[in-house]
Amino acid sequence: MITTSTTTATSTTATSLIALRPGFWRVVHPAGHVLGYIEEVGSGAAHQFSARRLVANTTRLVDIGDFWSFDSARACFA
Repeated sequence: MITTSTTTATSTTATSLIALRPGFWRVVHPAGHVLGYIEEVGSGAAHQFSARRLVANTTRLVDIGDFWSFDSARACFA
């Protein structure tokens, strides 16, 4: 399980990840607009990370996919 404080942002090369609650992150472009969300899903020992992209100029989210690692889900937004 990935644990991140809800009061801090984690920087990546092109985006920032802001923990909104345990297991749920907002992906933000360096210019400040929201790119999408990553959510930890699963039960027991099997955890996956679901990535969803926000469609520009709308409130619609599009599923990108489910990934076995947080880094793989994060790479979708690079």
